[in-house]
Amino acid sequence: MKKLLFVIWMCSSGIQVLGQNTGKSKAIDSASLRCYYLLSKKKEGELKPFRSDTMILDIGSKRSKFYDPARLGRDSLLQAEIKNLESKEVKSVSVFRAESAKDLSGMPGTTVSNATEGESYQIVKDKQNGKISVFDYAKVVGDRFKYEDDLGGLKWEITDVTDTVASYNCQKATLNFRGRDYIAWFTTEIPLSDGPWKFSGLPGLVLKVEDSKGLFSFRLIGMKQLSTPVPILIDDSKSIKCSRADFEKMKKKQGPGTQVNFNGGNVIIAEIPQEFEYISMELE
Repeated sequence: MKKLLFVIWMCSSGIQVLGQNTGKSKAIDSASLRCYYLLSKKKEGELKPFRSDTMILDIGSKRSKFYDPARLGRDSLLQAEIKNLESKEVKSVSVFRAESAKDLSGMPGTTVSNATEGESYQIVKDKQNGKISVFDYAKVVGDRFKYEDDLGGLKWEITDVTDTVASYNCQKATLNFRGRDYIAWFTTEIPLSDGPWKFSGLPGLVLKVEDSKGLFSFRLIGMKQLSTPVPILIDDSKSIKCSRADFEKMKKKQGPGTQVNFNGGNVIIAEIPQEFEYISMELE
């Protein structure tokens, strides 16, 4: 086949491979401040994080974007590899899923996107309309979904307790949000009402926030004032709109990851043979 336009949909296994996502990213603002946060995740009853990722918060005058640059790069590479199959000489396509899942990582020509490595979401806060837009995949490869949230949904209680975080004088604030209690530290020395994940609404930048059980922790580890503003890019052209509740239902069915191997015209698509447990920050 000179051209390949294929759709392989494995609902039960969480593999979905599509020759799509051909939209182009557009700049929705320009960021002059870039903040780096270390996100650590623990499971209940465990002392050590099972995963830590460096996240980026790009802050512009009207919007901000919170994302995992490493995961974004890996997912983009896999999507590009799938799209490029349409222009290659493909002799055969093999799919391995569920009980037949296999590890292709040792084979030359394999591209991998693993659900256990990094955060796939991109969170855009719009200060003008008071909305949060969340872009994410319900499956490791496939359709990207978008749902909107309300920035005003965070009801903070600011205390008089102070501390120092990353050399900044900070103040403590508490929050009960969708089934979890959080403690945050924000600084008015950086008077930007923003922070990691969906956190915002305080009279200063959130430098550290953790839930009461210590399962989810965000901590500022670096900050850069950008001499040349960088565009905040989002591709909204192919996103499927849905509700947060519906997206959470789909996310819980997500598989552990997808691998694509292209070698000598033979394409192998395989689900990663490991277990994956989706743990949401939002319980309600």
